[in-house]
Amino acid sequence: MRKPHTPKSTEGFDTPSLLRPKRRKSIPLLEFMREDFPDEAPLLGQVITHGSTGMLSAQRGLGKSILALHVGYSVAGGKILKPWGRGIGGVVVYLDGEMHSRTLQKRLRQISNRDSKPVTRKMVEQNFHIIGRDAFDHVIGYIDNEDDQAFIESMLPDDCRLLIVDNLSAWTSSAREDGTAFAPIKRWLAHLRTKGIAVLLVHHTGKNGSSQRGTSIHEDLLDYSILLREDKSGKPKNGTSFLLEHTKLRELHPDIPKVCRYTFTTDLATDVMDHRYEDGESDTVSEDDAAIVELLKEGHSGKEVADKLDISTSVVSRVKTALSDELLAEIKAAQAMHAAAKKSGKEPS
Repeated sequence: MRKPHTPKSTEGFDTPSLLRPKRRKSIPLLEFMREDFPDEAPLLGQVITHGSTGMLSAQRGLGKSILALHVGYSVAGGKILKPWGRGIGGVVVYLDGEMHSRTLQKRLRQISNRDSKPVTRKMVEQNFHIIGRDAFDHVIGYIDNEDDQAFIESMLPDDCRLLIVDNLSAWTSSAREDGTAFAPIKRWLAHLRTKGIAVLLVHHTGKNGSSQRGTSIHEDLLDYSILLREDKSGKPKNGTSFLLEHTKLRELHPDIPKVCRYTFTTDLATDVMDHRYEDGESDTVSEDDAAIVELLKEGHSGKEVADKLDISTSVVSRVKTALSDELLAEIKAAQAMHAAAKKSGKEPS
């Protein structure tokens, strides 16, 4: 049976470095301009910060939960996650509304198995908390109901720094996604901000995959919005690949690329989930990609390259899409020569 809600202590939050002084009247401009407002304390670089509100949107099955788990792991363990930066090693709560506990446990184990540092793994074990429907013996409620909001809030550790809600649809009681339905959630997000708790909402995109599903009012309160788009080059074996785009950044962040690529793969033999990040605006090529390019320049087809390197053809296609027109023309000419040589029985070694 669900326990009645009792007000939570805010001990641990009431420090000048974390919370703004509470005011009850408007501030004259002269006083406002003299105020020394501190920079927002980072949670994961300068985008995901103390008390911030953000949204991560993607089509079903593209990998938004996997990325959200990596965000939480990095904040909890003080790990670097590109393109944002290093986490602070703070308390994270993952509010899961869809996955079975066994599936969530498996994904977290695979992410942890990649972490070679015992110190950070220990930090995550202490700082990463789970609230999931499948793991509790009572109905937790929904975030669009004030009583349920209070109950969920009572379950948070006093030193919670980041709440990840996965996903918005699973944690709302109404099928409506208009401004009226979102209003109580918006009020709760503003309330959590006053307590210094940052929130990352995980959400579905519409059918076209180009924007979040439902009302644009979702965007009003957001400090940042991240959209995952399908990687046209295809998915790798035992994993996923997508383009990550920052569709909204309230502050100017020149070091954060507008578009980048993430590839996640799982080694079933070692039970390790690996990931690779590529700056979408960078011309640098990794060692693995360089090997693919060299074989293509020798005239080998995409399938031949994949067979030689024991990778999927989708990975070869992804590398080709990032190449310049000049290099693609060189590869096309080499492949034509290679094919002609094979046809004449004089295949090059």
